[in-house]
Amino acid sequence: MRNIFLILLAVCGLASCSNDGPVFTDNFDNARTYARFWTADTTAVVEYLADGGVDGTGCVKISSSERVCCPVMHTLEGLDPQKVYRFSASMKCEDVKDGRGAVLYIDMDQAPEQPWNASEFAYETQDWKTVYMDFVPNQEGRAVVCCALGFPGGTYNGGTASGTVWYDNVVVEELPADAMYTRESEHIIVVFDKDKNPMDDAQMDEWLSKLDRTYEAYQDLIGNVPYQGRKIMIINSPGIEPGYWALAGNPILWNSHVKVTEVLERARDLDDWGFGILHEIGHDFSASNMLGEDWGRWNWNDEIFANFRMSYAVEACNGGVSQRNTIYRGADIINYYKIFYDETIGAGIAKNNGDALHYTFLRIKDKYGWDVYKKAFRALYQIPDSELPELDGPYAKFLYFLSHVSDAAGEDVTKTCYTPEELKLIEESLKN
Repeated sequence: MRNIFLILLAVCGLASCSNDGPVFTDNFDNARTYARFWTADTTAVVEYLADGGVDGTGCVKISSSERVCCPVMHTLEGLDPQKVYRFSASMKCEDVKDGRGAVLYIDMDQAPEQPWNASEFAYETQDWKTVYMDFVPNQEGRAVVCCALGFPGGTYNGGTASGTVWYDNVVVEELPADAMYTRESEHIIVVFDKDKNPMDDAQMDEWLSKLDRTYEAYQDLIGNVPYQGRKIMIINSPGIEPGYWALAGNPILWNSHVKVTEVLERARDLDDWGFGILHEIGHDFSASNMLGEDWGRWNWNDEIFANFRMSYAVEACNGGVSQRNTIYRGADIINYYKIFYDETIGAGIAKNNGDALHYTFLRIKDKYGWDVYKKAFRALYQIPDSELPELDGPYAKFLYFLSHVSDAAGEDVTKTCYTPEELKLIEESLKN
């Protein structure tokens, strides 16, 4: 009988296996179950405390005077990869500094389609509070939940942190139906904070239909789809550094602290399809996202190419996106990118500006049509990095990209669409 109980614990965590309850809970009130179910990293001091928790009962404490990423981890199996789960915990911290501070996250190795997802970061000294993150398991139904000091990867801030953090009352549950606004279409699922969504269902369906058309335009341009054709989720996340509007992947993380409501209001009222969201979906169509990290290293800057994919979609769908208080519709999107060309290459200034290069790509389109890019992308997306020629730096990759466009055009586009002076400026700028 004892063996059966241990098997049930291994499958269900410390909670009931009922579909109506959490899939895992632990209030750290039992040192033996803590030792059985949690793995502690050794990069910091990790302690189990029998009386340091919220109510004077058990908790786990992580401390380091140096910047570290130190999680305590628990592996969950048998989750539904089509569902969203909420991972929450009680947390308090003292003198936490740098990186992503004290934070919940899902182990990156088990979340290859969205490695940046996390809870809101906690810093300095704070009393007990509840933090959470929403996540989708990997396709094997696995997730490794981490209560941590610091984060394994950083965007601009390096991720790692110092200080002390305590955790208690861990809960993992299927996202409650009333917790978020959820709606889906043929290719997209949105999971938004209810208080940030100004749309009713019909209005949301209209906007999602535009995102579907954008998705299909990207497919038409590239010739393939990401994530084996599974729907792309867009979800509000509290765990993104300031300055990042959103992060691509599946799910796409939309920073809860930016103007989510205003963007959705513009989509509802002004037929503004949402530059930022279209951009992030465009990132998902990169060769690395579709085929793996060993593909697509001819692409020196996917910020350029995500927007370039968007330009095709906006033109093909006669969509509209706003920048600088102007909505650009259809092929007029070229006028936005011309602003940056005129400020740099067009003015004889060797400044590395992806939007200026984007404009020159649209000039090629105006001369030869989009088919040259469709052919070029299909060729490029079939070349694994092991078969690439030696490409030394961004300018070599720029020329390599255009060589495939030239093959499709039947003539050298660097000669028909660029002046020698422009190429010299571009070469110089890409060294900066």
